[in-house]
Amino acid sequence: MRLKSLIIAGTVACLWLALLPVSFAAAQEVPEVQEPTPDQTEPGDVQAQPQDPAEAARRQERVARAQALQAQIDDLSIDLGSYDPALIELQQDLGRTYLELEQFEPAHGVLEQAMQLVRVNDGLYGERQVELLKSLVQANLGLQAWEQVDIYAHLLFDLQSRLHERDSRAYAEALITFSDWRLQASRYNLLSRPGSPQAVQALQDLQKQHEHVLSLARDRQDVEQQWSLLYAMAATEIEVARQFNYQSLSDFDSPAPRYVSQTVCRTVPNGNGGFQRVCWQERVSNPDYLYSASSQRRTQTERARMGLQATVREMETLLAENPAFAESHAAETGQGLQNIEDALKNLQRDARRSSLQRW
Repeated sequence: MRLKSLIIAGTVACLWLALLPVSFAAAQEVPEVQEPTPDQTEPGDVQAQPQDPAEAARRQERVARAQALQAQIDDLSIDLGSYDPALIELQQDLGRTYLELEQFEPAHGVLEQAMQLVRVNDGLYGERQVELLKSLVQANLGLQAWEQVDIYAHLLFDLQSRLHERDSRAYAEALITFSDWRLQASRYNLLSRPGSPQAVQALQDLQKQHEHVLSLARDRQDVEQQWSLLYAMAATEIEVARQFNYQSLSDFDSPAPRYVSQTVCRTVPNGNGGFQRVCWQERVSNPDYLYSASSQRRTQTERARMGLQATVREMETLLAENPAFAESHAAETGQGLQNIEDALKNLQRDARRSSLQRW
């Protein structure tokens, strides 16, 4: 069920909430799958030495399947050439098998090969790229290559936005999936420093997309998707507020200048046994700037909090107006609202922690 999966995804992606140039060049060589020998096994490597005999058998079966698929690809490449479309399905199957084996680097290589072939044969926006991009996202998550994950996630959403109408359910599902990744990247600062203008702007752009797609879901009277979108909006609003709390005062466009010049005078010996007064101009921090920037930060955080409260009221109204949905999804919706309440408490704690000036 999409609603339940969203709650789970949000919990993993945003633990503090309690809820919450790309190269497509084909790899030259795809390494063979090899089972590690006992002396190659690192301590604690559960995958290398499965304790469960059934799991060990399944893993061995996957290894054999990967080797057979690689052999088929090698034979077809010799007979038909390296760019024949008949290779795509085999490469995609091999990539998935590597993912099942948690061998993410060879998975990435073979999936990129398949991606290149699909683009050559189907064009830049062929539908067959969707599953390949999903697998590439998974492979790079395994590699913890966050920038590559972000690139492929953007490519995937861009492709899906071209394939589906903006008022369709499929488009909304694609946006929710993309939001899950962006929130995770923001929460754990995987792509930019906390409070950076880029991080804040990306989240604000995401908010606008949520609002537009939510209005279309209302027109379709799709209650379940309205709830999913409202939940995603709440998670985004909380993350926006958190980013504001960590935003540097220097990032705000204060009307007051950051520095001002002031005259400083000192009485110093003049060398003749007397004293003289010497004055000069000195550049110092402007206290009005600090006050203005701090005020702007508090205002933005308060707006985010008020936006979150409005979203929560809309979620509660949606449940009240659709009792059948509320009853059948009582566990998920109740947990979702509790997650938001917990997030607000953490947000208030972060606000107190961020009250110190940062330069």
